[in-house]
Amino acid sequence: MIQKTKFILLISLGLIILINPAVSDKKDLFPPYKKWLEEEVVYIISPVEKEVFLKLASNLERDRFIQAFWKQRDPTPETEENEYKKEHFRRIEYANQYFGREIPKPGWKTDRGRIYIILGEPHDIQTFDTKREIYPTKVWFYQGMEDKGLPQALQLVFFQDKGQGEYKLYSPVNDGPLSLLTSFERDPADVMAAYEKLKTIEPSLADASFTLIPGEKPSLYGRPSLSSEHLLNEIETAPLRNVRDIYAKKYLEYKDTVEVEYSTNYMTNSSVIKTTKNSNGVNFVHYAIEPEQLSIDTYQDKYYTVLELYGKISDRKDRLIYQFEKTVSLEFNEDQINQIKNRPFNVLDLFPVIPGKFKLSILMKNKTSKEFTSIERTLLIPGQENQIQMTPLMLAYGIKEVVKEENLILPFQIKNYRLYLPLNRIFAKDGLLVIAAQIHGINPSDENQFRLRYTFFKNGKRDIVFTKDISEYTERPVFIEKVSLKDFSPAHYMLRVSLLENQTEIVSSNEKFDVSHSQTVPSPWYYTLRLSRNDDPDFSYALGLQYFRLENFEQALPLIQKALSDSGPSPELLNPLGECLFHLKRKDEARKAWEKSLQINPDQPEIREKIKSII
Repeated sequence: MIQKTKFILLISLGLIILINPAVSDKKDLFPPYKKWLEEEVVYIISPVEKEVFLKLASNLERDRFIQAFWKQRDPTPETEENEYKKEHFRRIEYANQYFGREIPKPGWKTDRGRIYIILGEPHDIQTFDTKREIYPTKVWFYQGMEDKGLPQALQLVFFQDKGQGEYKLYSPVNDGPLSLLTSFERDPADVMAAYEKLKTIEPSLADASFTLIPGEKPSLYGRPSLSSEHLLNEIETAPLRNVRDIYAKKYLEYKDTVEVEYSTNYMTNSSVIKTTKNSNGVNFVHYAIEPEQLSIDTYQDKYYTVLELYGKISDRKDRLIYQFEKTVSLEFNEDQINQIKNRPFNVLDLFPVIPGKFKLSILMKNKTSKEFTSIERTLLIPGQENQIQMTPLMLAYGIKEVVKEENLILPFQIKNYRLYLPLNRIFAKDGLLVIAAQIHGINPSDENQFRLRYTFFKNGKRDIVFTKDISEYTERPVFIEKVSLKDFSPAHYMLRVSLLENQTEIVSSNEKFDVSHSQTVPSPWYYTLRLSRNDDPDFSYALGLQYFRLENFEQALPLIQKALSDSGPSPELLNPLGECLFHLKRKDEARKAWEKSLQINPDQPEIREKIKSII
């Protein structure tokens, strides 16, 4: 939607292209929040949202969550009024006014009150309360409920059990026609006899007593409709059908990281994270993020937005191993906007990582719209060089050779080839599937014993299989296979690539993908953050810092020394260098490194204290 000062560039996910301790139970909540949870939103809150709300540690966090809760349900977020919220509280007020008059509990707690709050005003109501043979009964008719996952038409029956008390929601299976009759002389288990008697009194009510879906054919076995029971269950979950409650988990995870104005604006995304190893034995993490939408501001004849990325790697003990902050500033003219506005937007980047098992978290914030999104993964980077290892599969729809003379390293580059991966893992019918991986640790003299087997599973069943000798791949240890999808019908697939030694599987890697019904899908436009040379000193510094934070000073030292040699002295390099030397009992060298750091920046009292501890 284009507004005067801002518009949102929509990106489809279905195409390529702080004081109180957290409460453990509802009874521990302050009264206003307890009422909100147990009364005001009890019928429309998801289990995930409820679980997150109970984990919040302060009333400020709860207030922000409630704001986010309603924002997720606002049909017109660009306006000040939240129509959903306004209508919801109107329904509660109506239920309390009309459904709790003659019983000792508020109307919102009654069956009619619950259904009214969930589904709203019925399109028609039939009342049966004038015949002695039938207990007071009401039938509510609804239609046009498909957006809630319900039938196009449905009828709900409410009756006074034994003729007294509140109107109870009727179940054809659990209550049956007999429960609507004031007297019945036949066998109570004879459902058809009760139905036939009810039909002689009120035919339309008799039909509703067997099925809540108008027009549904009666059961062949003379039993009430089981689909009606399913319908009653679907009604209870109808308010959640269009709610993406992932925002609640992200709110809990990032509530201490993102500013207040961001906290209610979580966006979903598609993402891919892969790892490779270069010719120097350095492991790299490649990542790509595709936010569901890209919000852009306008100023005069320019369109712009600013994205901020925050990455963090921690180990199993939650020690921070590596972090980064990067900014993406984008500016477009109107012609450029027209070219990209219907295409997905991908941010691509990479960074080096040491061997180990880590947790990766990447947060992307749009400063223009105060929206954020995130990805979290577990990274397993192998470190034993003497073992045969296969990197994760990359599945791409396109491949391009990189000019060797440039000596550049790009995201999703494998040797001299750059791969273009669909982040939603959807490939065009009759298109191209490029499969790429690296296999390390094979002794060249034993290569004739190895084969690669490609197994495609279609909807869980083995479909296409072929094998090739690894000697057929001339770019070893890189293995690139191009497969035409013309023989692949639209479906969900899983590919398993296995390295076989004399028909025995040694290592393997799996990846899922889908083949669409369309022969063309919109390609994304890319913004690449990393465009570096293989010998970039930042890589040595990043790896050295990771070893340093794991207190592996022996491996950290040569990397930090290399970064220092390549990029020149700075406190950011001299201080960890001195720390490594100090822990390796090379105290004189440590002192010299710290003294040089002080020459560059004298305002480092902690470094002065370290030097004093040596002298």
